Amino acid sequence: MEIGQDSVSPHWTFPKPKSNRQRSKSGAMRRLPETPMKPTGSQQAQRPWAQSKNETQDKGKPRSRTGLGAKEPRTMDSALGLQPRRMISAEEVSMVIKSVLEKQLQDAEYDASGSHQRALELAQLVKEAVKALGYERYKLVCYIVLGPVSQGDLCCCSRSVWNPTSDTYAEYVFRNQSIFALCVVYAGYCE
Repeated sequence: MEIGQDSVSPHWTFPKPKSNRQRSKSGAMRRLPETPMKPTGSQQAQRPWAQSKNETQDKGKPRSRTGLGAKEPRTMDSALGLQPRRMISAEEVSMVIKSVLEKQLQDAEYDASGSHQRALELAQLVKEAVKALGYERYKLVCYIVLGPVSQGDLCCCSRSVWNPTSDTYAEYVFRNQSIFALCVVYAGYCE
């Protein structure tokens, strides 16, 4: 199908770019000089990341990735002061995990069909118990693996990006005659 002159089509209008010409008093157009915009002294002081005054000396020199003229790299936490008032204790959280798992799984037997739902319930119970400890502004992730006790070994691993000064994890492995439960609680500080 061809689009003819009679068909309706949307028309987009954009403002015309400003000309670098200016009318004089006589009405004639004169060309303005093209100079790059440079900040004044007060504007330069407001922008500490701006380039130095002598830009010709800096050309050809490698720059650091931390910023222009940065003396030492600063972490986001030190710049903004994101530190918890009370650090979470991995030992205290491990004791809470131990008490919840031993109470819930003391006489339990492994059932493959119901282990998924049981793991979800255990994770919720553990998270609620850890939240009751009263640590503020921590996001909790609870990871539970249930399985039968057998001759084989099981290896679990996980990865995360976090701040080693404020974030941590706690773990506990429960085992009885029929079932084992691995529980890991990750605590990430949220600001």
